Amino acid sequence: MGNAVASTLSSRNERHESRCHLQATIFKNMPTVVVGARPFPLTFAEGDIQAFNQKFIAILEELSLDVKQKGIDLREYNHDYLNRLRDVGKAAYNKILHSAARQYFKEKEIAEKQRGLSLTFQTPTEISFFWEMLYAGKPFGVETDEFWGFRYPIGRTYVGEFDFPDRIQLQGGIFSAIHHKLTYSQKEVEQVAQLLDQVCQRLSLKLNLHLLENIVPVETICVDRLLELFNDPEFRYGMIHFACHCWASEGIYTPQTYLSLTAYEQKKLEIELETLLAWEGYGFQNRPFVFLNACSSATPGQLLQTMNFPSGMLNFGAAGVIATACTVPDRFASAFASKFYELLLGKLENNVSVDIGEVLLETRLYFLREYNNPLGLAYGLYALSNQKLRD
Repeated sequence: MGNAVASTLSSRNERHESRCHLQATIFKNMPTVVVGARPFPLTFAEGDIQAFNQKFIAILEELSLDVKQKGIDLREYNHDYLNRLRDVGKAAYNKILHSAARQYFKEKEIAEKQRGLSLTFQTPTEISFFWEMLYAGKPFGVETDEFWGFRYPIGRTYVGEFDFPDRIQLQGGIFSAIHHKLTYSQKEVEQVAQLLDQVCQRLSLKLNLHLLENIVPVETICVDRLLELFNDPEFRYGMIHFACHCWASEGIYTPQTYLSLTAYEQKKLEIELETLLAWEGYGFQNRPFVFLNACSSATPGQLLQTMNFPSGMLNFGAAGVIATACTVPDRFASAFASKFYELLLGKLENNVSVDIGEVLLETRLYFLREYNNPLGLAYGLYALSNQKLRD
């Protein structure tokens, strides 16, 4: 990497005041949620979380089908998805957060009006909730900025299980693996490569985007070889981007869930969740950030289980993960990822602090405002909400 901007991180933080970061922690078998240092009573059980999650996913799945049929731009489509999400989101807001906790969040937002809030929820894996769906507005009309996922950067971490760093170093650049039968996956990666190249030229950086087949010869490629590559200390990519399928069996066991990739167009690679768990301690050595741009990568199998690909990737050594809560059409997934990296790398180029959660929020808002498309709510961050990217 070049050293033209190697010392800019502290100056970025000095010039750009970040949001006020609040962490809310739910401990297993304790009837409280602790926000900062303030404890509030819990008003829900694990079953309530699962019931609301299932309702959110059902609505997002319907929206996803419409996006697949009608395209990304829904401005001419008088849909009712925001109304439906509002109704469930408002009920969840009232149920999941005690009235005293709701009031506390409102007071903190007023006190931090100039900066805004960034929220990280630390919970047991079985109480992982789609906090983005909470709706704090009135139960009539739709105020889109009252959806938490359109208002705050939101992260989720797990109590006592993983170490989440507050900074990601881009190191050598971006590694990507795709599924060639996804119509837009190749285009998606090419667009990200162009964006990265533009930033490198302007900032005199030496960063690369490498596809799987750029690294591993066709005669040796297999799942074990890929995992060995990930475990190699010389595998120095700050971000890993998967543009692929995520499949789940019809059975009750999530280890049968797998990421489906291809290399050299014809060579299939299926990374089972069980395999990632087996490789614990032999995973990523340099703590990359992983973007799982794959259908339902956050919620394969049964929602009542704690095993999913975000936790699997974190178990494998990832420093943070973006994953999806529902099926996402190929074309939308490609457009969403391209916009995400455009904003991410644009901030890097403009010498400002790059908060990954902030960029994810801005990407969701872009598709909502430009296309009346709220499907960006399906993308969730599994890391600190204020985790930063540096060059």
